[in-house]
Parts: sequence; structure tokens; C-alpha cells
Amino acid sequence: MTDDLIIRAAVDADIPQLADLYNHYILTSAATFDTEPHTVEAKREWFSKYSDTGPFRVMVAVESDGQIVGHSYSSALYPKAAYDSSVATSVYLLPGEVGRGVGTRLWYALYDELRKVDELHQLFALITLPNDASVAMTEKVGYTLSGVWKECGRKFDQYWDVGIWQRPMRLTE
Repeated sequence: MTDDLIIRAAVDADIPQLADLYNHYILTSAATFDTEPHTVEAKREWFSKYSDTGPFRVMVAVESDGQIVGHSYSSALYPKAAYDSSVATSVYLLPGEVGRGVGTRLWYALYDELRKVDELHQLFALITLPNDASVAMTEKVGYTLSGVWKECGRKFDQYWDVGIWQRPMRLTE
């Protein structure tokens, strides 16, 4: 990571790089339970649900050459109105960026934007297990484990557990 890394809200021009970054995890990892790579058009449809205001945001970490090295985002936790005060949060990094602090910076940038949304009460992070790096980053920023769904997803011919981490939106800091 260079000192000139910029963290900012994602824009339409970022969509091809976001698709490439996420497709890496679709094809090589159980970090996401998506199984088919996303086309740029599908990623554009996904991105259309996000904005610069409200609870659904996408932040990107960009090198000075324009390369996106990671992104964080918040999305609906569950599609029922009573869940509107909670969001699911995610961070994805290019493989070479893991362990260099980019994920933490992306998470805090997302959190700074979400603090502007008065109705948010709880943040959640779902992590396919095992994933020591994601667990460490998630706990570093204030989440605590609230449960584990056992063998709830199947990918690469095996069942995977998913841990659910939770963080109050307004921690005493």
C-alpha cells in the first residue's frame, strides 16, 4: 500500500474493476457464496442500488494509477421493513492487499458515511469460516461474534459455516 492511496465513494467508472475484484473471490474462494462470475452489466445493476446518501454505500481504495485495490459496502441485511435499521457490511481486497491495513481503512471510511444515517442501529458482517484475516479485521473495528450458521452454504463441493458478527452503530469510542 502506498501513502497516496485514496478512499472515496465508488462511481460508475469503477464498475469494471469492481466486477473483476469480486469475480476473483467468486472463482477462487468461499468468501462469497456467489458461484457464477458477474458481468459488468450485472455489476452495474448491483451498483444501481447504492448511492452517496442513505444506508447503502460503496467505498473504494484507489492507488494513484487508478487501480482499485479494495472496496467496502453496506447492503440490506434482510428484505423486510423491520430490518431497515440494520445493514450488512462487507470488505473485499485484491489478494496482495490483505494484511496491509487497506481493509481497516475501507471499513472506517464506510463507517464514517454510515454515521450520517440516523436510522441505522446495528451493523452485521457475515464471514465464511475459516477466514482468520477477515475475522481479525472485523473484530479490530468493534464487531463481536453473535452466532454461527453451521454448514449453511455449499461451494467447491463442501459445506461451509458462516459466522455472524455484530456491531452497534454508535459505540462509545
